[in-house]
Amino acid sequence: MGSMVAVLDWIFKIGGLKIPFPLLPMLRFDALGVLMLLSYFLFGFLSGTITGLVAWISISLRDPTGFSGFMKFLAEFSTIIGVYLVLRARRPASGWWKTLSMVSGVLVRVIIMAAANYLFFPVFTTARVEIVLSWLPAICIFNGIQGVVSVFGGFLLYEAIILRLPSLKANG
Repeated sequence: MGSMVAVLDWIFKIGGLKIPFPLLPMLRFDALGVLMLLSYFLFGFLSGTITGLVAWISISLRDPTGFSGFMKFLAEFSTIIGVYLVLRARRPASGWWKTLSMVSGVLVRVIIMAAANYLFFPVFTTARVEIVLSWLPAICIFNGIQGVVSVFGGFLLYEAIILRLPSLKANG
């Protein structure tokens, strides 16, 4: 899964397939998080984390500061943690638990990324704290949307794979 994330990252970047967020065009939507969440659902927490680390390395090859890669990793890792907190408490016997884990993943992501942007953005860029504060609502909306895409897409692919390969369900 890590190699798929690295290849897709470069395809999205070179092919211009990342979709700019209208409220803050420097933020871009992509599907890398879907694969990170799928890796978590199929193979566990460690696998999802390693896939995220591969994405960080891949993105950092284009961005020497490593800031973009770190923020992508932190966003998707916090989403995985949010989902993990609910699924660890109870495996999804119904759609209710899946929905609760999705909500938890998105909320944890939005909270962690708001804090991370407030703390790190002024350190790694020329933006002042006041500017970052004015961007925070848009950043939270972006992370909410991207979190839904990542978790829902990961669950959707997971369910499709499990339908065809039920033996993988024991690992997820």
